Amino acid sequence: MTLQEELQINVTINNYTQRSGSYSSSYDYILLDSLDDSSYSALFRNDLKNLKIKTWDRTECKALYLPGYESQSAAILVRIPVSKVSASTRLLLEVHDKSTVFSSTLTIGGEVLMFDANHDLYSDFFMSYSGLSINNDSTDGGKFLRARYVPSIDGSSPTSLFTKIASGSSLSNNRVTVARFKRIGGCITTNDNATYHGSTGGTSMMQMDYNLTTYQIDRKVTSLNWDGQKSYLMFKGTETLVQVNSNDAYASDVDSQGNYKQYHFHGRISKGFSSDSDYLEGFDRNNPTKIYDNSYHEVEIAPQWFLTDEFEEYNYVDLKWLLIFPSPILGANAIPQITVTEKKSKTGIRLYKGSHEYPKAYKGGTLLWDANDENMEDTGLHIPDKIINRDWDWVF
Repeated sequence: MTLQEELQINVTINNYTQRSGSYSSSYDYILLDSLDDSSYSALFRNDLKNLKIKTWDRTECKALYLPGYESQSAAILVRIPVSKVSASTRLLLEVHDKSTVFSSTLTIGGEVLMFDANHDLYSDFFMSYSGLSINNDSTDGGKFLRARYVPSIDGSSPTSLFTKIASGSSLSNNRVTVARFKRIGGCITTNDNATYHGSTGGTSMMQMDYNLTTYQIDRKVTSLNWDGQKSYLMFKGTETLVQVNSNDAYASDVDSQGNYKQYHFHGRISKGFSSDSDYLEGFDRNNPTKIYDNSYHEVEIAPQWFLTDEFEEYNYVDLKWLLIFPSPILGANAIPQITVTEKKSKTGIRLYKGSHEYPKAYKGGTLLWDANDENMEDTGLHIPDKIINRDWDWVF
């Protein structure tokens, strides 16, 4: 086990907002699912198990290694203390030689829940109905769970995939749901705060292919309940769905029905955890609705809205795994930008004129040269006082 390189992971949130309400979780979570897009990816194993993540003060982060599948890359779920999360979170990425194989250190259970079709019994995680079946998967030699739309005339059983183990976590800690599908398509709705025969709701995605409904028109839409829509099916084929639900309390009181809170809501659906993925996102601040519930309920993934139950080619999803975890800070904010760069351990400037960099300037923060060549009214060289009187060896 040889350390080959020490890099830096940058998690940047534009328009970062401090939370209004309190929360109880001590940890936040980052899903690193785009590391193979990094310019350093040649150093990484395909399963990413030669990588170790630490906080900037070198405390090792608990990690869960998630395997790649067909077009979907391997990923790492990383647990970090909420005290280390900010508008610009920095983490250390240790890259060891490719013969190194680290094991997951993040334990499933408690606040992190996971169903893996390769080895878990689906009856332990999901409500039973006739549309569920476990199947052998020739792609990875494992298994997948098929959830088919089955009408229930009398309402005595679910018509779709409905968890039974996700209730009870605090609304204030927010929720991220990640589902990897062998196959998803057609008409799908999701709800990350669902109750069977109930009316609770969280972040909800509705994907509609109107060719398969009673409307029988050539229209495709993916929409988010908080805001926005796409004029196509975001999730089709082998995909990973990332769904974020945030409840940040800005007021609380009591009335004849009991104690309630009012929230800033935030929701997102995306094909990845970071901003380089396709996503829909919405915010509803100062929502006046009184919420008497303090806890999340279940997660529902529903193939539905079909014209009949005979669309055998469309009316199901094939699930590889489902992951649920809290995100008190990151979940309350806009989708982050995540990049991998060389580790920056020194301070200074990088000097540019236009797009040309003067490489012998000491590397560190970025400073733009924006001079007016005609009158030199403003050279743009605004050097911070804290570095002006240092003995820098600058060459311009």
